[in-house]
Amino acid sequence: MPTSTGLNSRTIRVGIILPEDNSQEISLSWPPDLIVASSQDFDDQLNEITIRVDQGKLSVSLGELTVFVDHFLLASGDHLSGLSAERGVKIDSVVAGRGFHWEKKIQPILPGRLLFSVENNSLLLINELSVEAYVACVATSEMGASAPDALLAAQTIVARCWALASVERKHVALNFDVCNDDCCQRYQGTTYLTDYALASAVATQNEVLVYNNKVIDARYSKCCGGIVEDYTTVWQGKKVPYLIPLWDGPNHPEEMAFDDLKPLLAYSEAYCSSARFKEVDLLAMLGKVDVTGSYYRWKHALKKQVILDNLKKHFKVLWSEIFEIIVLKRGASGRISHLRLAGVNQESDQVTFDLKNEYDIRRTFNESFLYSSAFIIENATTLEDDTTVYLSGAGWGHGVGLCQIGALGMALEGSSYSEILSHYYPDTALMKLAEDTF
Repeated sequence: MPTSTGLNSRTIRVGIILPEDNSQEISLSWPPDLIVASSQDFDDQLNEITIRVDQGKLSVSLGELTVFVDHFLLASGDHLSGLSAERGVKIDSVVAGRGFHWEKKIQPILPGRLLFSVENNSLLLINELSVEAYVACVATSEMGASAPDALLAAQTIVARCWALASVERKHVALNFDVCNDDCCQRYQGTTYLTDYALASAVATQNEVLVYNNKVIDARYSKCCGGIVEDYTTVWQGKKVPYLIPLWDGPNHPEEMAFDDLKPLLAYSEAYCSSARFKEVDLLAMLGKVDVTGSYYRWKHALKKQVILDNLKKHFKVLWSEIFEIIVLKRGASGRISHLRLAGVNQESDQVTFDLKNEYDIRRTFNESFLYSSAFIIENATTLEDDTTVYLSGAGWGHGVGLCQIGALGMALEGSSYSEILSHYYPDTALMKLAEDTF
C-alpha cells in the first residue's frame, strides 16, 4: 500500500498571516448560526472579534470584554461532508501573492481551528484542518469555479499529493506545514468553494499518484508555455523520474537548439496554447487571485534601471550600468536557469554578475516578479545603447509538472482526470491511501 513520504498526518497546519506580513490588527466574523468554540469564554450571541498585538501579547476584544493572552484559539467544523461555500470564519485583510506582481489583500473564510499568536511582534495565524478539507479548498483557490470536473479532480489529487509528500518543508521554523500562498499552494478556505469542488474531493478521497509505492512530489504551475520543464532546471537535487521535460501537446516540432526559442514561440498546438481558448472565458476558469494577462506568450519591457535597482535590493550589487546580458543555460522549456549580466560598477570597472536560478532571474527582471524565465531579449544587439530591455517570453510560473492551463485544455477536449495526470506525471499510478497509512 502506498505511503506518504512527508506529512504523515490526517491534519495539516497552514500559515495564513505570517510575521513578514507585519500585521498588527485583524477582525474576524462569522455567521450567527455557525457553532464556534474558543479558548476564551464569550457571549454566544457574539460573532465578531478584533485581535491586536499589544506589547508582545494578543489583545482580544470579545464584545465588552478584552483579554490579554499569549495564544488564542477559535474553531469551527472542518469535516469534508460538512463543508460548504463561504462557511467558516472570515478573516479581514490577508495577503495573497506575497512578493509577486499580483499581490493583493483578500478576506478568506476559513474552516477548522484558527491558532493566533505573536511572532517577532507581529501576528501569526495558523489554520489547522483536515487534509481532505484542505485539498477541497485548494482546488478552487487554484482554479476557478467554472473549471471542468476533470480539471478539478486532477487539481484535487495533485494538491493532496503535494501536501502529503511535503518535500520542501519551507516553514518548519514557524511550526506549520505550508503557507496559504503561491510559495506553497493557494489556499483561501471555503471562500470560493463550489459543489463541484466538493464533489471532486469526495469522489477522489484518499486518491493519490504514486511512484515506487510512494506519494509523488506533485509540482505544478499555471502555464508551461508549450514544454513542461525538468525538475532540476528549477530546483537543486537529483532528477525526479516523473518531473521530466515533455512537449505539452499531441503534435510538436523538432527539439530546440540551445538559446533558440523560435520553434517554441511559433508552437501553437500545445494544450495550453491561447489558440485553444479563443471561445473560452479563461478568467472564469482560473483562480480568483490571478490578474488577466497573456499566459502562453507575453512581452515585457523594463528599464535597465529596474534591473540595477533589483541587483542592489536583492544582492547588494551596486552598478551604474548594464551593457550585456548573456544566457548561459536553459532548460528544455526555454527557461533560463543561468544568466550573466555584464556592466559597470560604481568604481567604473567593467564587471559581471551571475544569476544562477530561475527564481533570481524572475525577481531581477521585473518590478516584482516576472511571469517566467523562458524569454529572449529582442534588443540584445543594441542593448548597450538602449535604456530599456525588451523581452518576448513563454509561460507563467516554473513550468514543472502539471500545467494548469494545459490541463484545462485537455479537460475541455474530453480527457479524464486520469489521462491528464498520466500525461503530466509519466510512469506514475493512481492509488488510494489506506485509512491507517498515516
